[in-house]
Amino acid sequence: MSILDGVQRVLSLYAEGATELSFTDVAARLAMPKSTASRLLNQMQHYGMLDQDASTRRYRAGALLAQAVRAGMAATPLDEACRAVLTRLSDDSGLTAYLSTLNQRETVVLQRLNGSHPVQVLSPPGSRRNASGTAMGRALLSRLSDAEFQALYGADPAQPLPMEGRDCPATVGDLARLVEQTRADHCGVAIDQAMPGIGAVAAAVRDPATGELRGLCLSFVSFQADAARVTRLRESVLQQVAALGRELHDPYWLA
Repeated sequence: MSILDGVQRVLSLYAEGATELSFTDVAARLAMPKSTASRLLNQMQHYGMLDQDASTRRYRAGALLAQAVRAGMAATPLDEACRAVLTRLSDDSGLTAYLSTLNQRETVVLQRLNGSHPVQVLSPPGSRRNASGTAMGRALLSRLSDAEFQALYGADPAQPLPMEGRDCPATVGDLARLVEQTRADHCGVAIDQAMPGIGAVAAAVRDPATGELRGLCLSFVSFQADAARVTRLRESVLQQVAALGRELHDPYWLA
């Protein structure tokens, strides 16, 4: 394993939601010898990628990484317009609202607004998930052209996809059919799929002037929403995102 392989594997733990890790945590989660984990974490701290708490000796993402993330995720005018929509969606529903974009086959959280409901679904900005298994991912993929979709997943419908959870698409063909349905519905819904116990309703806009792609969603734990409430959430997301799309002159929302 090269040093860069090790760095990537450690950083992936933070990207998945870890806030602080000891060298024994890293060793266990990455099936890595403790001596290797300790040496790697010390090197990452030396170069500013991690900080270590003096009392607990646990490691957190370093200031250098935080600065790089802030620079890379500087809000665009589109993001500011999306945030206003997120605020309305979260305030009206009490749920957590997310703004994400697409990076290759993954969604990346750009902004999160916590709702007022006592039970929240929280993933920090920078979190990544495979696009194929989530409502957000399929809403974003539905805004790609056929050529863009094939550039990501290939043209073989039998090509298998990573199995993430119940009812997730198993092949590229399965995903293509779900994406096409999401495109027709203008909205994606996923409940208890890649994230058991979690549901989400999502839709996406694309700025025709810049090509920027953004997905907006409401996320909830499954027991919070029966079929009637999911329908109401879907209607709310559609209404708010459609209004934003019309403001952007996004042809998808003008039809």
